[in-house]
Amino acid sequence: MEMDGIYTVLQNPSEDVYSTVNQPQGRRAGAQQRDPTLPVSAAGKASSYRQPALVLLILCCLLLAAIISLAVYHFKTNEDPEKYNTLLNQLQDLSSKNHSELKKSNTELFVKSSILDKYCPLKEGSSKERGCCPVKWMQFNGKCYYFSTDTMDWNSSRDNCTSKGGHLVIIESKAEQKFLTYATKAHPGNRYWIGLTDAVTEGTWLWVDGTPLNDKTQYWVSGEPNDNNGKEDCAILPFYADPLHPLNSWNDIECQNNYSRICETIAVIIYQ
Repeated sequence: MEMDGIYTVLQNPSEDVYSTVNQPQGRRAGAQQRDPTLPVSAAGKASSYRQPALVLLILCCLLLAAIISLAVYHFKTNEDPEKYNTLLNQLQDLSSKNHSELKKSNTELFVKSSILDKYCPLKEGSSKERGCCPVKWMQFNGKCYYFSTDTMDWNSSRDNCTSKGGHLVIIESKAEQKFLTYATKAHPGNRYWIGLTDAVTEGTWLWVDGTPLNDKTQYWVSGEPNDNNGKEDCAILPFYADPLHPLNSWNDIECQNNYSRICETIAVIIYQ
């Protein structure tokens, strides 16, 4: 039954309605006891009220769902930007941190690369082999050279080079003599012990490894060795050289004198 119909009935009640209302209470109770079933007309009216109530309930549920949806939407539209900004700030912080760490790593890598190139340069003609020398040692042709700043006598210098894993320098070529000559010029006034002596047999010059001096690879200053006073049994490489023969710079001197020293060792080969 539509709502307009219900309103009409209430405005113009029928006799059946009044007759039901005017019945004595006892009679009504007795009628209910005898037949609890509502009359057909009354049952139809009750059913007609349930339908709008059900529709109203559904509408209320839909309204409640809409309210909840609006609340959730409101929450999201108001809270998500906050969360987004927080997340964005976190990402920016993380990006900044990663950038700083990457920059630090690049700096460290550059320093290590520079050190590697300095102490472990690539071998000539190779892109994979590197020859490595200890810190403060110079490299030349696969060998490492240490130019000391302190002074000792020849025997102490020999032992000191041995303790460093090398030996007093043994000069085996013109190229090596040239390298050492120019390297020592960086320290004017210094004189350096080399691993050459004739202390065992006068006039027989031997390197510290026992190898005899090769006549083709000796670079004595003109007039040397002269064994002055019969005591000059060890060789030095002074800072000066023969003007006519720039590479000739050796001189024999007393082994007890204190001079700087040149230690030598083999470069360690590594593969990259």
